Amino acid sequence: MKKYLSRPLKLVVGLAAALALLSPASDGQGGPTVWVVPAMKRVTRDEPAGNQREITLWAARGEYESFQMVVRAPAGGLKNVNVAISDLAGEHGHIPKANLMLYREHYIQIKQGSPDRGGTNRPLGPGWYPDALIPLTGDKYDGLQQAQLRGVPFDLSQSSNQPIWVDIFVPRDATRGQYRGVVTLTSDHGEATASIVLNVWNFELPVRPSLLSAFTVYNQTSSDPKIFYADRKENQELLLRHKIMPVTVDPKFERQFMQEYGLGMTLLGYFKEASYGNCNQPPAPSVAELASLKAKHQPGLPLYLHLADEVSDCRNIFPVLKQWGQNARRAGLLAQLTAIPLPDLRDDGSGSGHSVADIWVLLPKQFISNSADVAAVLKKGDQVWSYTAIVQDNFSPKWEIDFLPINYRIFGFLNQSIGASGLLYWSVNSWAIGPTNDPWNNMTYIEGGKPTPPGEGWLTYPGAEVGSDSLVPSIRLKWIRKSVEDYEYVEILKKLHRGDWALSLVRSVAADWAHWSHDDDALEAVRGQLGTEIDRISSAQKAPGGPPSGKQH
Repeated sequence: MKKYLSRPLKLVVGLAAALALLSPASDGQGGPTVWVVPAMKRVTRDEPAGNQREITLWAARGEYESFQMVVRAPAGGLKNVNVAISDLAGEHGHIPKANLMLYREHYIQIKQGSPDRGGTNRPLGPGWYPDALIPLTGDKYDGLQQAQLRGVPFDLSQSSNQPIWVDIFVPRDATRGQYRGVVTLTSDHGEATASIVLNVWNFELPVRPSLLSAFTVYNQTSSDPKIFYADRKENQELLLRHKIMPVTVDPKFERQFMQEYGLGMTLLGYFKEASYGNCNQPPAPSVAELASLKAKHQPGLPLYLHLADEVSDCRNIFPVLKQWGQNARRAGLLAQLTAIPLPDLRDDGSGSGHSVADIWVLLPKQFISNSADVAAVLKKGDQVWSYTAIVQDNFSPKWEIDFLPINYRIFGFLNQSIGASGLLYWSVNSWAIGPTNDPWNNMTYIEGGKPTPPGEGWLTYPGAEVGSDSLVPSIRLKWIRKSVEDYEYVEILKKLHRGDWALSLVRSVAADWAHWSHDDDALEAVRGQLGTEIDRISSAQKAPGGPPSGKQH
Protein backbone atom coordinates (compact mmCIF):
# COMPACT_ATOMS: atom_id res chain seq x y z
CA MET A 1 0.00 0.00 0.00
CA LYS A 2 1.26 3.49 -0.83
CA LYS A 3 2.48 5.36 2.20
CA TYR A 4 0.39 8.46 1.51
CA LEU A 5 -2.78 6.33 1.73
CA SER A 6 -1.97 4.74 5.07
CA ARG A 7 -3.04 7.54 7.42
CA PRO A 8 -6.55 8.19 5.99
CA LEU A 9 -7.26 4.48 5.70
CA LYS A 10 -6.12 3.90 9.24
CA LEU A 11 -8.43 6.65 10.48
CA VAL A 12 -11.40 5.28 8.55
CA VAL A 13 -10.87 1.73 9.79
CA GLY A 14 -10.29 2.99 13.33
CA LEU A 15 -13.52 4.99 13.18
CA ALA A 16 -15.41 1.94 11.88
CA ALA A 17 -14.06 -0.17 14.70
CA ALA A 18 -14.98 2.45 17.29
CA LEU A 19 -18.52 2.73 15.95
CA ALA A 20 -18.84 -1.05 15.97
CA LEU A 21 -17.89 -1.13 19.63
CA LEU A 22 -20.26 1.66 20.59
CA SER A 23 -23.26 0.53 18.53
CA PRO A 24 -25.66 -2.14 19.75
CA ALA A 25 -24.90 -5.74 18.82
CA SER A 26 -28.06 -5.89 16.71
CA ASP A 27 -30.34 -3.43 14.95
CA GLY A 28 -32.82 -3.46 17.83
CA GLN A 29 -35.62 -4.63 15.53
CA GLY A 30 -35.09 -8.36 15.75
CA GLY A 31 -31.87 -8.34 13.75
CA PRO A 32 -28.74 -10.46 14.20
CA THR A 33 -26.53 -10.32 17.26
CA VAL A 34 -22.81 -11.01 16.80
CA TRP A 35 -19.86 -11.36 19.12
CA VAL A 36 -16.30 -12.73 18.93
CA VAL A 37 -14.58 -15.47 20.92
CA PRO A 38 -11.07 -16.97 20.89
CA ALA A 39 -10.25 -19.99 18.76
CA MET A 40 -9.97 -22.26 21.79
CA LYS A 41 -13.54 -21.74 23.01
CA ARG A 42 -16.32 -24.07 21.90
CA VAL A 43 -19.59 -22.24 21.41
CA THR A 44 -22.73 -24.22 22.23
CA ARG A 45 -25.79 -23.90 20.06
CA ASP A 46 -27.92 -22.16 22.67
CA GLU A 47 -25.59 -20.29 25.02
CA PRO A 48 -26.39 -16.62 25.73
CA ALA A 49 -24.90 -14.00 23.45
CA GLY A 50 -21.61 -12.44 24.43
CA ASN A 51 -20.80 -8.73 24.32
CA GLN A 52 -17.27 -8.69 22.91
CA ARG A 53 -17.25 -7.35 19.37
CA GLU A 54 -13.55 -6.78 18.85
CA ILE A 55 -10.87 -9.47 18.93
CA THR A 56 -7.19 -8.70 19.50
CA LEU A 57 -4.68 -11.21 18.13
CA TRP A 58 -0.89 -11.58 18.05
CA ALA A 59 1.05 -13.55 15.46
CA ALA A 60 4.38 -13.86 13.69
CA ARG A 61 4.97 -13.77 9.97
CA GLY A 62 4.28 -17.16 8.43
CA GLU A 63 1.87 -18.04 11.25
CA TYR A 64 -1.85 -18.80 11.31
CA GLU A 65 -4.02 -17.11 13.89
CA SER A 66 -7.73 -17.79 14.26
CA PHE A 67 -10.85 -16.63 16.06
CA GLN A 68 -14.60 -17.10 15.87
CA MET A 69 -17.44 -14.70 15.20
CA VAL A 70 -20.79 -15.97 16.48
CA VAL A 71 -24.18 -14.88 15.20
CA ARG A 72 -27.33 -15.41 17.26
CA ALA A 73 -30.75 -15.30 15.68
CA PRO A 74 -33.57 -13.27 17.27
CA ALA A 75 -36.94 -14.76 18.17
CA GLY A 76 -38.06 -14.73 14.55
CA GLY A 77 -34.93 -16.38 13.20
CA LEU A 78 -32.69 -15.15 10.37
CA LYS A 79 -32.86 -15.65 6.63
CA ASN A 80 -30.27 -15.34 3.90
CA VAL A 81 -27.26 -14.82 6.18
CA ASN A 82 -23.97 -13.91 4.48
CA VAL A 83 -20.56 -13.16 5.93
CA ALA A 84 -17.79 -11.02 4.40
CA ILE A 85 -14.39 -9.91 5.64
CA SER A 86 -12.24 -6.93 4.72
CA ASP A 87 -8.52 -6.67 4.13
CA LEU A 88 -6.53 -6.00 7.29
CA ALA A 89 -5.11 -2.49 6.97
CA GLY A 90 -1.96 -1.32 8.73
CA GLU A 91 0.07 1.85 8.83
CA HIS A 92 2.71 0.50 6.44
CA GLY A 93 0.78 -2.02 4.40
CA HIS A 94 -2.12 -4.43 4.44
CA ILE A 95 -2.93 -8.11 4.64
CA PRO A 96 -5.24 -8.96 1.74
CA LYS A 97 -8.40 -10.93 2.42
CA ALA A 98 -7.01 -13.66 0.17
CA ASN A 99 -5.01 -14.56 3.30
CA LEU A 100 -8.19 -14.93 5.33
CA MET A 101 -10.35 -18.06 5.17
CA LEU A 102 -13.90 -18.29 6.47
CA TYR A 103 -15.82 -21.40 7.50
CA ARG A 104 -19.27 -22.09 8.89
CA GLU A 105 -19.01 -24.46 11.85
CA HIS A 106 -21.13 -27.60 11.66
CA TYR A 107 -22.38 -29.25 14.86
CA ILE A 108 -22.02 -33.00 15.41
CA GLN A 109 -24.26 -34.81 17.88
CA ILE A 110 -22.42 -37.30 20.08
CA LYS A 111 -24.81 -39.82 21.59
CA GLN A 112 -22.24 -42.15 23.15
CA GLY A 113 -19.28 -40.40 24.71
CA SER A 114 -15.76 -41.59 25.37
CA PRO A 115 -15.12 -43.93 28.30
CA ASP A 116 -14.69 -42.06 31.55
CA ARG A 117 -11.72 -43.51 33.43
CA GLY A 118 -11.78 -40.88 36.14
CA GLY A 119 -8.43 -39.29 36.88
CA THR A 120 -7.32 -35.81 35.88
CA ASN A 121 -8.55 -35.73 32.28
CA ARG A 122 -12.16 -36.75 31.88
CA PRO A 123 -14.43 -36.58 28.82
CA LEU A 124 -17.28 -34.10 28.61
CA GLY A 125 -19.81 -36.71 27.53
CA PRO A 126 -22.64 -36.75 24.99
CA GLY A 127 -23.85 -33.54 23.41
CA TRP A 128 -23.57 -31.30 20.35
CA TYR A 129 -20.04 -30.27 19.37
CA PRO A 130 -18.99 -27.77 16.68
CA ASP A 131 -16.28 -29.51 14.65
CA ALA A 132 -16.68 -29.88 10.87
CA LEU A 133 -15.87 -26.74 8.88
CA ILE A 134 -17.89 -25.78 5.80
CA PRO A 135 -15.79 -23.44 3.61
CA LEU A 136 -17.38 -20.11 2.75
CA THR A 137 -14.65 -19.05 0.33
CA GLY A 138 -11.78 -20.46 -1.66
CA ASP A 139 -10.99 -21.61 -5.18
CA LYS A 140 -10.70 -25.21 -3.97
CA TYR A 141 -14.45 -25.38 -3.48
CA ASP A 142 -16.03 -24.64 -6.84
CA GLY A 143 -19.34 -26.34 -6.02
CA LEU A 144 -20.09 -24.44 -2.83
CA GLN A 145 -23.33 -22.86 -3.97
CA GLN A 146 -24.82 -26.16 -5.14
CA ALA A 147 -23.59 -28.19 -2.18
CA GLN A 148 -25.75 -30.21 0.15
CA LEU A 149 -24.13 -28.32 3.04
CA ARG A 150 -23.71 -24.76 1.83
CA GLY A 151 -21.46 -22.25 3.54
CA VAL A 152 -23.49 -19.14 2.70
CA PRO A 153 -26.14 -17.97 2.51
CA PHE A 154 -27.70 -19.85 5.39
CA ASP A 155 -30.78 -19.54 7.58
CA LEU A 156 -30.70 -19.67 11.34
CA SER A 157 -33.56 -20.71 13.58
CA GLN A 158 -34.69 -18.51 16.44
CA SER A 159 -32.55 -18.11 19.56
CA SER A 160 -29.79 -20.32 18.17
CA ASN A 161 -26.10 -19.65 17.52
CA GLN A 162 -23.96 -20.13 14.44
CA PRO A 163 -20.18 -19.70 14.86
CA ILE A 164 -18.02 -18.63 11.92
CA TRP A 165 -14.38 -19.73 12.04
CA VAL A 166 -11.83 -17.22 10.70
CA ASP A 167 -8.28 -18.22 9.74
CA ILE A 168 -5.70 -15.50 9.17
CA PHE A 169 -2.36 -16.35 7.56
CA VAL A 170 0.22 -13.61 8.14
CA PRO A 171 2.24 -13.05 4.94
CA ARG A 172 5.98 -13.61 5.18
CA ASP A 173 6.60 -10.06 3.95
CA ALA A 174 4.23 -8.38 6.42
CA THR A 175 5.63 -5.41 8.32
CA ARG A 176 5.70 -5.42 12.09
CA GLY A 177 2.78 -3.49 13.54
CA GLN A 178 -0.96 -3.41 13.96
CA TYR A 179 -3.54 -4.28 11.34
CA ARG A 180 -7.29 -3.75 11.53
CA GLY A 181 -10.27 -5.12 9.67
CA VAL A 182 -13.98 -5.80 9.90
CA VAL A 183 -16.17 -8.89 9.56
CA THR A 184 -19.63 -7.99 8.30
CA LEU A 185 -22.72 -10.18 8.62
CA THR A 186 -25.78 -9.40 6.53
CA SER A 187 -29.24 -10.94 6.50
CA ASP A 188 -32.80 -10.20 5.48
CA HIS A 189 -33.24 -8.87 9.01
CA GLY A 190 -30.33 -6.45 9.15
CA GLU A 191 -26.58 -6.58 9.53
CA ALA A 192 -23.93 -6.49 12.25
CA THR A 193 -20.14 -6.17 12.38
CA ALA A 194 -17.17 -7.24 14.47
CA SER A 195 -13.67 -5.81 14.47
CA ILE A 196 -10.26 -7.49 14.15
CA VAL A 197 -7.03 -6.11 15.60
CA LEU A 198 -4.00 -8.15 14.54
CA ASN A 199 -0.58 -7.34 15.98
CA VAL A 200 2.25 -8.74 13.86
CA TRP A 201 5.47 -9.53 15.73
CA ASN A 202 8.91 -8.90 14.29
CA PHE A 203 9.87 -12.49 13.53
CA GLU A 204 8.93 -15.27 11.15
CA LEU A 205 8.09 -18.93 11.58
CA PRO A 206 10.08 -21.18 9.23
CA VAL A 207 8.41 -22.80 6.24
CA ARG A 208 9.47 -26.22 7.50
CA PRO A 209 8.00 -27.01 10.92
CA SER A 210 10.55 -28.11 13.50
CA LEU A 211 8.02 -30.55 14.96
CA LEU A 212 8.06 -33.43 12.48
CA SER A 213 4.95 -35.52 11.99
CA ALA A 214 3.33 -38.42 10.17
CA PHE A 215 -0.46 -38.44 9.74
CA THR A 216 -2.13 -41.13 7.66
CA VAL A 217 -4.81 -40.45 5.04
CA TYR A 218 -6.78 -43.54 4.01
CA ASN A 219 -8.38 -44.38 0.68
CA GLN A 220 -12.01 -45.51 0.72
CA THR A 221 -11.67 -48.80 -1.12
CA SER A 222 -14.83 -50.51 0.10
CA SER A 223 -17.11 -48.10 -1.76
CA ASP A 224 -18.22 -48.19 -5.38
CA PRO A 225 -16.65 -46.25 -6.90
CA LYS A 226 -13.52 -46.27 -4.78
CA ILE A 227 -12.35 -42.86 -3.53
CA PHE A 228 -8.60 -42.37 -3.36
CA TYR A 229 -8.34 -39.68 -0.71
CA ALA A 230 -4.71 -40.46 0.15
CA ASP A 231 -3.54 -40.12 -3.45
CA ARG A 232 -5.02 -36.70 -4.14
CA LYS A 233 -2.58 -33.80 -4.18
CA GLU A 234 -5.13 -31.43 -2.65
CA ASN A 235 -5.57 -33.68 0.39
CA GLN A 236 -1.82 -33.92 0.90
CA GLU A 237 -1.69 -30.12 0.65
CA LEU A 238 -4.51 -29.78 3.20
CA LEU A 239 -2.41 -31.45 5.86
CA LEU A 240 0.74 -29.57 4.88
CA ARG A 241 -1.11 -26.25 5.08
CA HIS A 242 -1.99 -27.26 8.63
CA LYS A 243 1.73 -27.81 9.30
CA ILE A 244 1.50 -31.56 9.63
CA MET A 245 2.94 -34.07 7.19
CA PRO A 246 1.10 -36.86 5.39
CA VAL A 247 2.70 -40.27 5.84
CA THR A 248 3.17 -40.43 2.07
CA VAL A 249 3.03 -37.90 -0.76
CA ASP A 250 3.29 -38.34 -4.50
CA PRO A 251 7.05 -38.24 -5.30
CA LYS A 252 6.44 -35.93 -8.26
CA PHE A 253 5.13 -33.27 -5.86
CA GLU A 254 7.83 -33.67 -3.20
CA ARG A 255 10.04 -30.81 -4.42
CA GLN A 256 7.09 -28.41 -4.57
CA PHE A 257 5.90 -29.50 -1.14
CA MET A 258 9.38 -29.06 0.31
CA GLN A 259 9.64 -25.52 -1.02
CA GLU A 260 6.10 -24.28 -0.43
CA TYR A 261 5.03 -26.12 2.71
CA GLY A 262 8.22 -27.35 4.34
CA LEU A 263 7.70 -31.09 3.82
CA GLY A 264 10.35 -32.47 6.16
CA MET A 265 10.23 -36.23 5.68
CA THR A 266 8.15 -38.98 4.14
CA LEU A 267 7.70 -42.73 4.27
CA LEU A 268 9.78 -44.73 1.79
CA GLY A 269 6.93 -47.15 1.09
CA TYR A 270 4.70 -49.74 2.66
CA PHE A 271 6.01 -53.18 3.66
CA LYS A 272 4.37 -56.01 5.53
CA GLU A 273 5.21 -55.72 9.20
CA ALA A 274 4.27 -56.90 12.65
CA SER A 275 1.61 -54.92 14.47
CA TYR A 276 -0.42 -54.93 17.66
CA GLY A 277 -1.71 -58.47 18.18
CA ASN A 278 0.38 -59.82 15.30
CA CYS A 279 3.97 -60.74 16.24
CA ASN A 280 4.97 -61.97 12.80
CA GLN A 281 7.73 -59.93 11.18
CA PRO A 282 8.85 -60.92 7.66
CA PRO A 283 12.54 -60.85 6.67
CA ALA A 284 13.99 -57.41 6.12
CA PRO A 285 13.98 -55.96 2.61
CA SER A 286 17.47 -55.92 1.10
CA VAL A 287 19.65 -52.83 1.06
CA ALA A 288 19.52 -52.89 -2.75
CA GLU A 289 15.71 -52.97 -2.73
CA LEU A 290 15.55 -50.06 -0.31
CA ALA A 291 18.10 -48.06 -2.28
CA SER A 292 16.11 -48.62 -5.47
CA LEU A 293 12.97 -47.25 -3.85
CA LYS A 294 14.90 -44.32 -2.39
CA ALA A 295 16.06 -43.31 -5.86
CA LYS A 296 12.45 -42.54 -6.81
CA HIS A 297 12.28 -39.72 -4.26
CA GLN A 298 13.66 -36.20 -4.27
CA PRO A 299 17.30 -35.75 -3.18
CA GLY A 300 17.59 -34.06 0.18
CA LEU A 301 14.24 -35.24 1.51
CA PRO A 302 14.70 -37.46 4.58
CA LEU A 303 12.99 -40.83 4.12
CA TYR A 304 12.03 -43.29 6.81
CA LEU A 305 11.24 -46.98 6.90
CA HIS A 306 8.53 -48.00 9.34
CA LEU A 307 9.77 -51.23 10.95
CA ALA A 308 6.73 -52.37 12.95
CA ASP A 309 3.79 -51.03 14.91
CA GLU A 310 3.15 -51.41 18.66
CA VAL A 311 5.39 -54.45 19.11
CA SER A 312 6.97 -53.86 22.52
CA ASP A 313 5.67 -57.25 23.68
CA CYS A 314 6.81 -59.13 20.55
CA ARG A 315 10.26 -60.13 21.80
CA ASN A 316 10.39 -63.03 19.35
CA ILE A 317 10.86 -60.57 16.46
CA PHE A 318 13.56 -58.39 18.05
CA PRO A 319 16.38 -60.20 16.13
CA VAL A 320 14.72 -59.65 12.74
CA LEU A 321 13.93 -56.03 13.66
CA LYS A 322 17.64 -55.50 14.16
CA GLN A 323 18.25 -56.56 10.56
CA TRP A 324 15.53 -54.20 9.37
CA GLY A 325 17.21 -51.35 11.23
CA GLN A 326 20.65 -52.19 9.86
CA ASN A 327 19.43 -52.41 6.27
CA ALA A 328 17.50 -49.17 6.54
CA ARG A 329 20.55 -47.33 7.81
CA ARG A 330 22.84 -48.81 5.13
CA ALA A 331 20.40 -47.57 2.49
CA GLY A 332 20.53 -44.05 3.92
CA LEU A 333 17.11 -44.20 5.56
CA LEU A 334 15.79 -43.46 9.02
CA ALA A 335 14.29 -46.42 10.88
CA GLN A 336 11.03 -45.70 12.69
CA LEU A 337 9.54 -48.08 15.26
CA THR A 338 6.35 -47.75 17.30
CA ALA A 339 7.61 -49.41 20.46
CA ILE A 340 9.24 -48.81 23.83
CA PRO A 341 13.05 -48.47 23.47
CA LEU A 342 13.78 -51.49 25.63
CA PRO A 343 17.41 -52.46 26.33
CA ASP A 344 17.27 -55.34 23.81
CA LEU A 345 16.32 -52.84 21.10
CA ARG A 346 18.93 -50.23 21.93
CA ASP A 347 21.64 -52.10 19.99
CA ASP A 348 21.05 -53.15 16.39
CA GLY A 349 23.83 -55.74 16.54
CA SER A 350 25.97 -54.08 13.88
CA GLY A 351 28.70 -52.99 16.29
CA SER A 352 28.05 -49.35 15.40
CA GLY A 353 26.31 -48.51 18.66
CA HIS A 354 23.10 -47.62 16.81
CA SER A 355 19.72 -48.56 18.22
CA VAL A 356 17.31 -50.63 16.16
CA ALA A 357 15.36 -47.43 15.49
CA ASP A 358 16.38 -43.85 14.83
CA ILE A 359 12.84 -42.70 15.65
CA TRP A 360 10.94 -44.20 18.58
CA VAL A 361 7.19 -43.53 18.76
CA LEU A 362 5.52 -43.91 22.16
CA LEU A 363 2.21 -43.40 23.88
CA PRO A 364 2.08 -40.89 26.75
CA LYS A 365 1.67 -43.66 29.31
CA GLN A 366 4.83 -45.33 27.96
CA PHE A 367 6.84 -42.13 28.43
CA ILE A 368 5.93 -42.37 32.11
CA SER A 369 6.21 -46.12 32.68
CA ASN A 370 9.52 -46.35 30.75
CA SER A 371 11.08 -42.99 31.50
CA ALA A 372 14.56 -44.49 31.98
CA ASP A 373 14.40 -46.17 28.56
CA VAL A 374 13.32 -42.92 26.93
CA ALA A 375 16.12 -41.02 28.65
CA ALA A 376 18.64 -43.59 27.44
CA VAL A 377 17.81 -43.22 23.75
CA LEU A 378 17.55 -39.45 23.96
CA LYS A 379 21.06 -39.46 25.43
CA LYS A 380 22.24 -41.52 22.44
CA GLY A 381 20.81 -38.95 20.05
CA ASP A 382 17.81 -40.96 18.85
CA GLN A 383 14.58 -39.14 18.09
CA VAL A 384 11.51 -39.75 20.24
CA TRP A 385 8.02 -38.99 18.96
CA SER A 386 4.65 -39.07 20.69
CA TYR A 387 1.31 -40.42 19.55
CA THR A 388 -2.15 -40.96 20.94
CA ALA A 389 -4.83 -43.55 20.24
CA ILE A 390 -8.27 -44.08 21.82
CA VAL A 391 -8.57 -43.56 25.61
CA GLN A 392 -5.87 -45.65 27.24
CA ASP A 393 -5.27 -43.75 30.47
CA ASN A 394 -6.96 -41.17 32.66
CA PHE A 395 -4.38 -38.37 32.59
CA SER A 396 -2.86 -37.68 29.16
CA PRO A 397 -4.38 -35.47 26.41
CA LYS A 398 -6.89 -37.25 24.16
CA TRP A 399 -7.95 -36.59 20.60
CA GLU A 400 -11.58 -37.65 20.93
CA ILE A 401 -14.13 -34.95 20.19
CA ASP A 402 -15.65 -34.94 23.68
CA PHE A 403 -12.57 -33.70 25.51
CA LEU A 404 -11.59 -30.10 26.20
CA PRO A 405 -10.02 -28.28 23.21
CA ILE A 406 -6.73 -27.88 25.04
CA ASN A 407 -6.19 -31.65 24.61
CA TYR A 408 -5.20 -30.93 21.01
CA ARG A 409 -3.31 -27.69 21.57
CA ILE A 410 -1.14 -28.84 24.49
CA PHE A 411 0.82 -31.39 22.46
CA GLY A 412 3.28 -28.81 21.14
CA PHE A 413 4.35 -27.65 24.58
CA LEU A 414 4.33 -31.18 26.02
CA ASN A 415 6.58 -32.44 23.25
CA GLN A 416 9.02 -29.63 24.05
CA SER A 417 8.93 -30.40 27.77
CA ILE A 418 9.72 -34.10 27.42
CA GLY A 419 12.19 -33.80 24.53
CA ALA A 420 10.00 -35.27 21.78
CA SER A 421 10.63 -34.05 18.24
CA GLY A 422 7.72 -35.55 16.32
CA LEU A 423 4.05 -36.38 16.34
CA LEU A 424 2.29 -39.39 14.80
CA TYR A 425 -1.39 -40.11 14.28
CA TRP A 426 -2.82 -43.20 12.69
CA SER A 427 -5.60 -41.58 10.65
CA VAL A 428 -7.24 -38.28 9.76
CA ASN A 429 -10.24 -39.90 8.02
CA SER A 430 -11.12 -43.13 9.83
CA TRP A 431 -14.67 -42.78 8.47
CA ALA A 432 -13.27 -43.85 5.06
CA ILE A 433 -12.19 -47.29 6.20
CA GLY A 434 -15.36 -48.17 8.15
CA PRO A 435 -16.92 -46.86 6.13
CA THR A 436 -19.29 -44.70 8.16
CA ASN A 437 -22.71 -43.69 6.90
CA ASP A 438 -23.21 -39.91 6.84
CA PRO A 439 -19.93 -38.88 8.51
CA TRP A 440 -21.04 -35.22 8.68
CA ASN A 441 -23.73 -36.18 11.17
CA ASN A 442 -22.82 -39.61 12.56
CA MET A 443 -19.38 -39.79 14.16
CA THR A 444 -19.37 -43.56 14.63
CA TYR A 445 -16.32 -45.37 13.33
CA ILE A 446 -16.64 -49.13 13.81
CA GLU A 447 -13.51 -51.21 14.35
CA GLY A 448 -13.65 -54.93 15.05
CA GLY A 449 -17.41 -54.73 15.25
CA LYS A 450 -17.29 -52.18 18.08
CA PRO A 451 -17.66 -48.39 17.99
CA THR A 452 -14.53 -46.49 18.91
CA PRO A 453 -14.60 -43.35 21.07
CA PRO A 454 -16.07 -40.46 19.03
CA GLY A 455 -13.54 -38.62 16.91
CA GLU A 456 -10.90 -41.36 16.96
CA GLY A 457 -8.77 -41.01 13.83
CA TRP A 458 -11.19 -38.38 12.55
CA LEU A 459 -9.71 -34.92 11.84
CA THR A 460 -11.22 -34.25 8.41
CA TYR A 461 -14.55 -34.73 6.66
CA PRO A 462 -15.42 -35.81 3.10
CA GLY A 463 -15.81 -32.83 0.79
CA ALA A 464 -18.64 -34.14 -1.37
CA GLU A 465 -21.28 -32.74 0.97
CA VAL A 466 -19.83 -29.23 0.61
CA GLY A 467 -19.29 -29.37 -3.13
CA SER A 468 -15.65 -30.40 -3.20
CA ASP A 469 -13.62 -33.45 -4.19
CA SER A 470 -11.18 -32.70 -1.37
CA LEU A 471 -11.18 -33.38 2.33
CA VAL A 472 -12.23 -30.47 4.51
CA PRO A 473 -10.78 -29.71 7.94
CA SER A 474 -12.17 -29.92 11.44
CA ILE A 475 -11.71 -27.39 14.20
CA ARG A 476 -9.57 -30.00 15.96
CA LEU A 477 -7.15 -30.01 13.02
CA LYS A 478 -6.81 -26.23 13.49
CA TRP A 479 -5.93 -26.72 17.16
CA ILE A 480 -3.25 -29.27 16.25
CA ARG A 481 -1.79 -26.79 13.75
CA LYS A 482 -1.52 -24.25 16.55
CA SER A 483 0.31 -26.78 18.72
CA VAL A 484 2.95 -27.13 16.00
CA GLU A 485 3.37 -23.35 15.97
CA ASP A 486 3.65 -23.28 19.77
CA TYR A 487 6.49 -25.80 19.48
CA GLU A 488 8.21 -23.48 16.99
CA TYR A 489 8.31 -20.57 19.41
CA VAL A 490 10.48 -22.59 21.77
CA GLU A 491 12.75 -23.73 18.94
CA ILE A 492 13.33 -20.12 17.90
CA LEU A 493 14.18 -19.13 21.47
CA LYS A 494 16.67 -22.01 21.70
CA LYS A 495 18.50 -20.53 18.70
CA LEU A 496 18.42 -17.15 20.40
CA HIS A 497 20.06 -18.66 23.52
CA ARG A 498 16.88 -18.33 25.56
CA GLY A 499 15.89 -21.98 25.45
CA ASP A 500 16.22 -22.68 29.17
CA TRP A 501 14.05 -19.73 30.02
CA ALA A 502 11.47 -20.76 27.40
CA LEU A 503 11.32 -24.36 28.62
CA SER A 504 10.89 -23.29 32.24
CA LEU A 505 7.95 -21.16 31.19
CA VAL A 506 6.43 -23.91 29.06
CA ARG A 507 6.74 -26.43 31.88
CA SER A 508 4.62 -24.20 34.09
CA VAL A 509 1.64 -25.27 31.95
CA ALA A 510 2.94 -28.52 30.41
CA ALA A 511 5.33 -30.29 32.79
CA ASP A 512 4.76 -33.84 31.53
CA TRP A 513 2.02 -36.12 30.26
CA ALA A 514 0.42 -36.43 33.69
CA HIS A 515 0.81 -32.78 34.71
CA TRP A 516 -0.51 -30.17 32.31
CA SER A 517 -2.89 -27.26 32.57
CA HIS A 518 -6.46 -27.41 31.30
CA ASP A 519 -6.62 -23.62 31.31
CA ASP A 520 -6.67 -22.08 27.82
CA ASP A 521 -5.84 -18.64 29.17
CA ALA A 522 -2.75 -19.94 30.98
CA LEU A 523 -1.47 -21.55 27.79
CA GLU A 524 -2.14 -18.40 25.76
CA ALA A 525 -0.35 -16.32 28.38
CA VAL A 526 2.77 -18.48 28.02
CA ARG A 527 2.62 -18.28 24.24
CA GLY A 528 2.27 -14.49 24.53
CA GLN A 529 5.36 -14.23 26.72
CA LEU A 530 7.38 -16.40 24.34
CA GLY A 531 6.32 -14.32 21.35
CA THR A 532 7.02 -11.04 23.11
CA GLU A 533 10.53 -12.20 24.00
CA ILE A 534 11.32 -13.30 20.44
CA ASP A 535 9.97 -9.99 19.17
CA ARG A 536 12.11 -8.06 21.65
CA ILE A 537 15.31 -9.86 20.70
CA SER A 538 14.58 -9.76 16.97
CA SER A 539 13.79 -6.05 17.04
CA ALA A 540 16.97 -5.27 19.01
CA GLN A 541 19.09 -7.28 16.57
CA LYS A 542 17.65 -5.49 13.56
CA ALA A 543 17.81 -2.01 15.04
CA PRO A 544 20.64 0.34 13.94
CA GLY A 545 23.65 -0.29 16.12
CA GLY A 546 22.22 -3.53 17.49
CA PRO A 547 24.03 -6.86 17.47
CA PRO A 548 24.00 -8.77 14.18
CA SER A 549 20.93 -10.89 13.71
CA GLY A 550 21.32 -14.64 13.63
CA LYS A 551 20.08 -16.50 10.59
CA GLN A 552 16.81 -18.31 11.18
CA HIS A 553 15.83 -21.41 9.25
